[in-house]
This record gives sequence, structure tokens and C-alpha cells, in this order.
Amino acid sequence: MPYMSSFTINDISNSVDRHKIYALMCKPDELAASINFLQTAKITSVNIGKELALFLDQLDDYAYLSIEVQDFLNKIVDKSKRKINSSGNDIVALYNLGILFEPRLELYANQLLKDISKTIALIILWENKSELPDRLYWSTQKNNVFLDFSDVQLKTLQYAI
Repeated sequence: MPYMSSFTINDISNSVDRHKIYALMCKPDELAASINFLQTAKITSVNIGKELALFLDQLDDYAYLSIEVQDFLNKIVDKSKRKINSSGNDIVALYNLGILFEPRLELYANQLLKDISKTIALIILWENKSELPDRLYWSTQKNNVFLDFSDVQLKTLQYAI
């Protein structure tokens, strides 16, 4: 496995990288503790699957589904971002990202997350599998559905439960 640097929340806040994208790796039974860890650092964690499902459930018209979903995701990220100090980056954590791969939504999950990470420091809470330093995947979908960050540097957030 390639060498992988670990970063702290303070490093994330002060990052000047073009893509500020981090993974907080955890086991499924550690997700709640990881969310609590981020909450104590004043970082909001958003359950994208839940929020997007609620949004889709109240939609009456699916004519512009992809555009409406992207707008909704941008709004929820913008509403949830937080500064942990007066001069640092806005930070948000996202998890439960599988819905972003739903074919009907016609989203490009990799690009969507990379675009967010240009303006907001993004922490991906990942309780699935990874091939660090650049690929996050679900064990049943290793070669079919995955997040590929090989063109940007995905960094790991240092944390131990």
C-alpha cells in the first residue's frame, strides 16, 4: 500500500490545497462515534442518503431531476458548512453516499464531490472499503461502483476511537 499521510482537523481547516478532500475511515459500528468526534469539533455531518431521499419524496416533477438534485446538494452542503476557527476553511462531513450513484439521478458522484472540495473542506465519513490512497468502494461493488480520487489527493483524517 502506498504511503498515506494523516491529517488533523486543524490541518483541514488551514489547508490551501485546490481540492480539500479527506476520508475519515471507520467500521460500520464506529460511524456514530465518528460523527460524535466531528460534532465535538463543531463539524456538521450530513447523511446524504437520508436527506436526498426526503427531498426526492417531496418532488412532484422529475423533468429536471439531475439539475434539481445537484442544486439541493449544493444548498445542503452550503447550509451545513462550518468554520472551526476564525480564519480557516469551511468544513462539512458527508456520509451514506450510495444514493449519488443511483442511475436515474444522472449524477457524476466523483466530480460532484471534487467540485465541493474546491471551495469547502470536505470530509467523507467512510464505513466501507478502500484502496487508499485514492479509491473508496462498497465490498459488493469493488469493480463496478466506487469513488475514484486518483486525479486529486484524497487524504485521511487522523482519528482513532
